Amino acid sequence: MQNHCFNILAFAHPQNELTCYFTNVEDEKLTRVYHSIVPDEVMQEFGEQEHYYTSFTKAVEGLYPVTKAVSPSYEIKEDENGEQRSYRIHNSSVSISLLKRYYNARIHEYFQVKGFLVKPNFISDTEIWLPSKKYDKTGQFNLFDRYSLKVQYKTVTKQMELLVTSGGTSKVYKQSVEELQESVSPKAFNWVIFENALYKFDELPSAGKRAYHKVFPVWNFDIRDALGETTEAPDKSNKYIKFKAAIDFFYKTYLNTEEFKKLIPIHSNGYIPVEEIRLGRVKSNSNQLLFGEGKTDIVPMNGMKNHGPFDFSDTSKIHFFFIFHKDDVKVAKKMDSFFRGTERGFGGLSKFIHTPYHTEKGFSIMFEDRENPYSEIYQKVTEKHFEPDIQYIAIYISPFSKNTSDKESRKVYYKVKELLLKKGISSQVIDAEKVLSNEKYFYSLPNIAIAILAKLNGIPWRLDNTVKKELIVGVGAFKNPEFNIKYIGSAFSFSNNGRFNRFECFQQDQIKELAGSIIKSVKDYADLNPDIKRLVIHFYKTMNRDELQPIEMGLKRLGLEIPVFIVSINKTESLDIVAFDVSWKDLMPLSGTYINIGYNKFLLFNNTRYSNNNFNFYDGFPFPIKLKIECTQKELVDDIKTVRELIDQVYQFSRMYWKSVRQQNLPVTIKYPEMVAEMLPHFEGNEIPEFGKDNLWFL
Repeated sequence: MQNHCFNILAFAHPQNELTCYFTNVEDEKLTRVYHSIVPDEVMQEFGEQEHYYTSFTKAVEGLYPVTKAVSPSYEIKEDENGEQRSYRIHNSSVSISLLKRYYNARIHEYFQVKGFLVKPNFISDTEIWLPSKKYDKTGQFNLFDRYSLKVQYKTVTKQMELLVTSGGTSKVYKQSVEELQESVSPKAFNWVIFENALYKFDELPSAGKRAYHKVFPVWNFDIRDALGETTEAPDKSNKYIKFKAAIDFFYKTYLNTEEFKKLIPIHSNGYIPVEEIRLGRVKSNSNQLLFGEGKTDIVPMNGMKNHGPFDFSDTSKIHFFFIFHKDDVKVAKKMDSFFRGTERGFGGLSKFIHTPYHTEKGFSIMFEDRENPYSEIYQKVTEKHFEPDIQYIAIYISPFSKNTSDKESRKVYYKVKELLLKKGISSQVIDAEKVLSNEKYFYSLPNIAIAILAKLNGIPWRLDNTVKKELIVGVGAFKNPEFNIKYIGSAFSFSNNGRFNRFECFQQDQIKELAGSIIKSVKDYADLNPDIKRLVIHFYKTMNRDELQPIEMGLKRLGLEIPVFIVSINKTESLDIVAFDVSWKDLMPLSGTYINIGYNKFLLFNNTRYSNNNFNFYDGFPFPIKLKIECTQKELVDDIKTVRELIDQVYQFSRMYWKSVRQQNLPVTIKYPEMVAEMLPHFEGNEIPEFGKDNLWFL
């Protein structure tokens, strides 16, 4: 029996009414509020303008006081059908948005007065930094544990709520900006600490600008790259246990106290349990995958080992060749042995993915210049003759790690990929250092093998479901920090079995171009399937009217009166709503569990815990993903069967990731376009070569 709880506390208003003070004159000591959330009396007093300013409940001379109830009044009226309904009386209380701001401001002030580091912006939440009890082995940093408190209204209860989250640990350099400035550009500094307060570096008060020896930067990737620090391996331990232990500690130590409860009277029974009515499960066969000869399994590794891939490459004339630096001959030979099946730990490509492995003698490319290899690789690839009826695949042994701190070295990785794509060749990049330094490198070979098969247009596995008459479009995004531009990738699936037919990429502002490519795909699909029933769009955020309108217009022009379902899919980061299965020692809810957290909003737990006894700890403990389901024909999202079907589809598409035999929690409809969008800014003219538009080259 599962027993779930949220990371949310409920609270009651400490008083029945509030007196807030307003002005129409800008003042940096006051909080700016948008006109739509202030009481009507403020607009009557000052006239209409975009923003007003408030001290909340602090009486300030010259500010205009308005007293309001904290809870709205209601009146019974007839609706358009003549039925009696309860309606909220306009302006009978403080608006919810203003109340949230008020409570956030009080919480912010409470922790600031206690001398804790508090992030300056309290509009949506309050972030508190506590000195950490963790130990920094390097001696370079002071460590802080981050917590966040967010006031919300009636998300999972009928009351005010306090969302409590743990944001992990931040590292703050013991060296000051003054000491680091020789190696680190000022643009690399983001958050800094000055006199026990957090500031954005470019918003430092003048006292800080006069004393850079007292300003200490918070660690970030740009500073890491500038100092040439190595990247720490990602923490793969159980994040549910760590998160729950952290918020339990914060609750007991700082929130469940008489002093805090005078401010925010949280209920003493702790975190809110998840009501049974909110819980759902995807279909029991949603995790079934089809492998060779129609055999099924729920674990990709077992399915591949026992049954082989679902389908092979559409050509058997496949030639492999290596591109490597002269010092990495040993690495190339070791990879060659793995692929042949003569190296310990892996049976070879022909056994695992049923693909013949052949390299033409003398065809591989060896280069001399390790520091700047691209021009030499370019020349040798350009001079080489590739037979038109042979499908080549390049194994590029990279002399640099993909995560190297040197940006120029990272660019080589993308340029080689692009060069080969222009020749109609997919490539598999191998990190030279890992092959020799990791004695268990053979564990990576199944992942490399399935990615190679997918790049050769084979199908490692597919979903075990009946094909429906629908087009599924996935739209993902990646913000490139180097260029500070968000790129949008899209993936088109002409069936619901997980096969993809087309990839496109755009810059964030190219809304019409994205809509145009979606409409073109609908037209292509409808030409072959005139009885298309619906268009399903998996979108990386909530889709706004500007993004949806050109798609609706395009469908009208095609004469297609089909519903468009938009499933917004967000990765839940640590600063969001989660839930725990407190009946299981490791706290992660069963795979396929979903929880309703508002009108057609859900948390979907997408992991490999299929039962208490059937779970591999190495698969990890991903947090849930957050779904919001909308439709151009609104009544269709009131149908529970349709909503469940769409949740099921998201769950299934997360099982189609062909870069690894391990389960991912994000569906490939979002993940694949995001991967393409990450690579695009490194390509000439921000353009995917034609060969790459219907090929999984980016795996």
